Amino acid sequence: MNNYFIIGKVNEGKSHLFNLFSKDHRTISNPKENTTVDIIRKEISTNNFIYYLYDTPGFYNISEFKEIYDRIKNLKISNINFIYLSENFTDQDLKICKYINSLNLKIYYFNFKSLNFINFIPNLFSKTFANQKDNFLDLYNFLSDKNLITDETFQKKEISTIVIFGKENTGKSTLFNKITNIQLSKTSPQLHTTRDSVNWDIQYQKETLRFIDTAGFIRSRSNRKNNDFEKFSINQSEYFIKNASLIVLLLDSTSESKLDLSLIGSLSKRNKPFLVLVNKMDLIMEKNIYQKKFLDYLSNNHNYYSSLNIHFISAINLSKSKILELIHDHLNNKFFFKTSYLNKMIKSINGELGKIQKNSKEFKIYFITAFTVNQKNYFKISCNFNKKNIKPHIKNFLSKILIRELNLKGINFNLIF
Repeated sequence: MNNYFIIGKVNEGKSHLFNLFSKDHRTISNPKENTTVDIIRKEISTNNFIYYLYDTPGFYNISEFKEIYDRIKNLKISNINFIYLSENFTDQDLKICKYINSLNLKIYYFNFKSLNFINFIPNLFSKTFANQKDNFLDLYNFLSDKNLITDETFQKKEISTIVIFGKENTGKSTLFNKITNIQLSKTSPQLHTTRDSVNWDIQYQKETLRFIDTAGFIRSRSNRKNNDFEKFSINQSEYFIKNASLIVLLLDSTSESKLDLSLIGSLSKRNKPFLVLVNKMDLIMEKNIYQKKFLDYLSNNHNYYSSLNIHFISAINLSKSKILELIHDHLNNKFFFKTSYLNKMIKSINGELGKIQKNSKEFKIYFITAFTVNQKNYFKISCNFNKKNIKPHIKNFLSKILIRELNLKGINFNLIF
């Protein structure tokens, strides 16, 4: 598949051009300089054509362009083409285009307006898009024709979309770069390093997994929430969460807060499977004590959450294969139940339990939730008995009911009272 990188000096309108192609996944287009900091990809396709288009950071000179080109080379893709965008074609533009030409890479020139430059050399470009009634339409039609699907057997791949979401500085971009094995998303200790949502595809066990790194969540009371960059970032994240196959919520083990619970609660209401990864465990000294404290805290506030799947990790130290295994397993997880669905079963479960309780105080269930911790499955049962007083035959009978009602044959789980 062909890959087209929109390049140009700072503030030339690259993101605006990208957004004309990509009406759903829109990057932040802003008059401020250096708005785009990552390389952002979008599949442009219909039933007739398909290709990838990329928005890239701007540059001031040829040395800065070479840094961006190094990032592009690190993507390890073939069929690289450049769309060079400039309003005024300067000596610096000429140097860069000559350099690209020396690499034997195709380069197309695009101008939103008309072309009238003394130092412009047409031979540097495979084609020029300027001086037309609609330069964008001319470019769009050209790329459509250039990337026609001619193979009748061609079928678009089924793709599972995994969105990495969380507060700022939890390590989302570090995790994303580890999974993709490329430095596509910029990492920094500064707040709001990731502005645009960045995506890349991974082939795993004959499936295509599309990972999306989103901008850090900003609490609603923050003064930054209504700033231009932050507002666009939030809208982007919201778009991808709505369309996700799986949401990976990344928490920071070094900065616990009630906001973590509110994020879990808001995601659970969306009726989408999500995986909770508690990151930066390499910085925690007493890991077992921390995990117990975290789970106790979560358990005490867990009553309205859907099936949680929690893992304690270090994105820096955990291998790519292990991360992919966790995510792939959860995409195919059979231990996922809406809390509301579980609690609709309570009346009939209590009725069945009542039939086996002779000459003893009636055992009643009030609430059921389900969650997974480090790949171990649990049902938490809220009931009228102290857990020490619950007899084994009650536990066994309840387990059999859950296996039958939820088709859990062959799936291991534990009951917590």
